[in-house]
Amino acid sequence: NLSKAAISRFCKDLGLIDYIDLQMLIRARHSKSREEKPVLSLDEQKQVYLSRLKQMTDHFPIIMDDPAVEDLISDILQHQTIYTFGHLQASHIAYTLRNSLAVYGIFCYSAQSWVEQREKLKNAGKDDLVIIFSASGDFFKRLDINMSFIEKADAPKIYMVTFGRDNGAPSKIRKIYLGDTAEDPWSNVQMNMFINYISYRISMTY
Repeated sequence: NLSKAAISRFCKDLGLIDYIDLQMLIRARHSKSREEKPVLSLDEQKQVYLSRLKQMTDHFPIIMDDPAVEDLISDILQHQTIYTFGHLQASHIAYTLRNSLAVYGIFCYSAQSWVEQREKLKNAGKDDLVIIFSASGDFFKRLDINMSFIEKADAPKIYMVTFGRDNGAPSKIRKIYLGDTAEDPWSNVQMNMFINYISYRISMTY
């Protein structure tokens, strides 16, 4: 038998708020899996996928024209200490960017544990760059952190790559919007497209 404290620690290590949050996530996934899906032939499935990719590709120039993207690339090249964070699926994106940048000699710190992420953010200073991936924008709610750290004089520079402009992310954090809605699995595809573009741009400086 596991203690409540052990279960709570496990949930928080996953980037969840608590056990109730885990239950809600499982129910949501289970509900999605039980939804009736249209029966598509293989060719129709391919067409749906290609259609969604085209929609994302057609939208991507808007993302590339965002001044925050150019600022992020510049900051990646200028900062010595870089953190890439995300929860659940977004943590995969954070790790992928870290691995991609390492090829060009740019080393980032990533962690899946919410405890490690919280401590790094609390102790980060003005010379540090933090890149957060959060499709829903509720990264800080899940992290359960006192947001006063972004008000200090030597606060780190923080970017959040996210969806939806009304997601409640703190106003002092520079946000890069990839679209209006975060829909699985397409939000993950869009985020991968974004970090591939960032990696490509970095590669052009070497």
